Order: sequence, then structure tokens, then C-alpha cells
Amino acid sequence: MINCNIPDHETDVEFLCTNEYCKDFRIFCFKCLQNEKHSTHIRDVQKIKDYGREQINRNDEDLVLELEKMIDHINQIFFTLKEELKCGNQISEEELNGLNLIQLNDLICSKIKFRKEKQYLIQTIQKNADSLIETIYTGLNEFSQIQFDCPGKKVKQEMKTQKFDMINSIQDEQINSFIFNQDASILVGGYESSKIQVFQFKKGEIKLIQQLNLHKKSIYCQYFMKKTNEFLSGSCDKSISICYQNNNQKWDLKQRLEGHQGGINCIVMNNDEDLLITSSDDMLIKFWRKENEQWECQQTIGGHSSFVSCISLNETGNQLVSCSKDNQLLIHQYDQIQKMWILGQTIRIKQWGRRLCFINDIMIAFQPEKKEQMHIYHLDNVEQLFIKSQEILVGVGSERKKNRSCFWFFPQQYVQSKQIILNKNGCCVNLIKKDQNNDFVTIQSIDFQTKAIFGRMTDDGEYLITWDDRSGSIQIRQYIE
Repeated sequence: MINCNIPDHETDVEFLCTNEYCKDFRIFCFKCLQNEKHSTHIRDVQKIKDYGREQINRNDEDLVLELEKMIDHINQIFFTLKEELKCGNQISEEELNGLNLIQLNDLICSKIKFRKEKQYLIQTIQKNADSLIETIYTGLNEFSQIQFDCPGKKVKQEMKTQKFDMINSIQDEQINSFIFNQDASILVGGYESSKIQVFQFKKGEIKLIQQLNLHKKSIYCQYFMKKTNEFLSGSCDKSISICYQNNNQKWDLKQRLEGHQGGINCIVMNNDEDLLITSSDDMLIKFWRKENEQWECQQTIGGHSSFVSCISLNETGNQLVSCSKDNQLLIHQYDQIQKMWILGQTIRIKQWGRRLCFINDIMIAFQPEKKEQMHIYHLDNVEQLFIKSQEILVGVGSERKKNRSCFWFFPQQYVQSKQIILNKNGCCVNLIKKDQNNDFVTIQSIDFQTKAIFGRMTDDGEYLITWDDRSGSIQIRQYIE
């Protein structure tokens, strides 16, 4: 079952409303009913299990049967009219020879009048038929548009025109993290073996420039700055390394940040790149500020009772959302007066997840573990709280080890230029398109048939790079439209 979209209810939906004038959400739970939702048309409320697919199909069949009756009735009328037109005012030669001049004159007048009436009738029918045909065509076009807007139809249409095609494959050992610089000319890979490799990236081809050994354990996450030519790497060894390019055009360690008591799972920065935020297995989130060219931790927040699996900062840089195995989404707000981050909202969820991201200041995308739906949360204008508003169908893929959990890393990413969410779920990498109406549709699902997939998209959305343990290779795909 699916949860009610009102967070406080925290129960499964079980009712639906078929009243055509209803303005409330049509799928709802018992608590909604208790709150007098749909009370003015309670006769149109049914239990979902009593409605089901058979009822929907039966309604469609009734409409088709009604249309067939109308067609049969029209055919009968037209057949009668056709026979009348053929037989009307007919007279045999014998009868014609028996008429006097006055009777013959009356017959000719009658024939002329009847022909005129026939012409007028045919013209009237033709005019109404044209109007009927136009109405039918208009209806067909509207039906086509409605069908296109349905998720299943829309997916099929979009997938024909938008997708990522593989253009290159390179064998390599396990890479947990990929990052690109702003113009996608540099690619950095963080390896399971703890090494970091810097590549030149050009039109889907990569060339190794330098290898760095800055960590003692596996690389978990990375971030490439946009305002300066520096990148950060977070490791299982509980440290964060900041690298810069020296005068010899070689990458070197600039600063090492320590303070977390667990592996570093996520690194984000604000748009001004004067605020660094990190999360860890130690259940904590740390906020770092640069002073005298050195980053220092200014605030540490808790709130989660298990490892922090992902964090994301909104576009403005004043709200941070985090998720954890403790079945909570926490949203922290920056207080301008106190100059610190404070907890603004706790969202209880039934199924924890490893991936989420802000799409903009009012929208969050969250992927629950082992679910075929990605959840969208919108900021309510009145309550100023995020509530779940949509569930988007996404691929999970196939793997022999059915009970194996989804794999770490591969952060969820929203690419503004293409309005695409990059979503890793189970064995699938999903590309989800957002339209101008804030509706979402999965335009492509790439099934790797393994859950050990790691990847990233360039900031312009032109290239998608992945590594998976089934192929044992870096795969580079290009956006085709």
C-alpha cells in the first residue's frame, strides 16, 4: 500500500472519490474521512479494493457499448433515409400514361419541391456531420494528449527522443566516486583501494594525468570546487583532503580536515563556496568555514540515531536536508540572528534511504531503499513545512542476489541545465525528467544487473560516467536528444 500524502496521518490510503466536482485529493486514508474530507459527496466514496482495475475496465466497456448503440441507431436512420430518397414520389410508366395534363403538372411541381427538400435535408445533414466529425477529432486529440500525460505513455514517448548512449568503456578497478570540474575537462576518481586518480576528460575519452595517495582507506565521496581549482575527498579513514593545483600544474595536498569519528559519507558546499558541510558514519554533520585560508569546524549537529547516509543543501544555501537509517528526514535551517543551524522539521518515514537531493528551494527528491518509487516533497506555502506530494515510478533492475541491500555512494544529482534527476536505485540508474509543471517522468532506466554501481553526471548533463562490478569497467554515456 501507499502512505497518505498528509504526513501527520502516517497511514495507508484505502479510499477513493469518483465525484467529478471534487477538489480534494482523490486517494486518501480513514483519518481524512474522519476530518470530513469528501463529506458533501460521501456516496461517491469507495474503498480502493472494491473499485480496482475491473471497475475501471468495466466503466470503459460501458462507454464503448453506449457508443456502439449510438452508431447502430444512426446507421438505421441513415438506411431508412436512403431508401426514402430512392423510392420517394416514384411512379410507374403505366401510371404516368394515365395522368391528365393537370395531374402531370402537379406531379412535376411535386418532384421539383421534393428535390429541393432533399437538397436542403442533405445540406443540413452535411453541416451537422461536419460539426460531429470536428467534435470527434477534437475529442481524439484531447484523448491523445491525456494519454501522453499518463506516466506509462509519457515514458515511452520521451524514451524515443531522450537517452544516454554508451560511447566508451575502460577496464579499471573499483571506483567509489567520480567528480568533474566545472567545464568537464578534468575527471577525478576516488578508488576503493584509497588512491585518487586525476584524468583529462575530452569528448568521452579519458587520459590519466596523475595519481595521488592521500588516504589510508577507501574514498567514499568527493567534491570539485567551481570558483577555485581545488577538489575535496572524503575517506573511510575519517579524514577529508583538500587538493589544489601547484605552480607545476601538479595536484598536491593543501589541507587535511579531521574531526569526524567515522567514515565521511557526503561533502557539499554552498554556491559561494565559503561553507563546507560534511556527514559521517558517526551520526554527525559538521559545518566548516574558511578563516585565513584554512577551513575550521564552526558547528556540529546531531539528531540522527544512525549513520548519516546523505545530505543536500538547497539552492539558496539556508536549508539542509539529511537522511539516515533511523527512518527520519531532518531539515535544518540557518538562523541569521543566532548565526547557527537549527532543526526546523523532522519527517518520519516508513522506509529509510541512501539518496536525496534538493531540486530547488521548495522541492526535495528522496529515494527509499528497495522501493520502485522516488518520493517528491514540496514546501507548503501556508505551514512552511515539506510534505510528500508525489511518488515517481523508477526502475529497480534485476540481480540474482535478491535480498542484497542497495549499495553505498553514487549520490543523487539534479542537473539544472537538463532538468534531469540522476537516480541510482537497486541495480538501475534512472534518468528522471522534470517538466515546466513540476511533473516528473523516468525517461531512461539503465539496468546494470548489479547493485554495486557508482557514478556521476557532468554539470551540463552531457555525459554520464559509471563503474560497476559486473562489467568491471568505467562506462561513459553521452546524452542524445
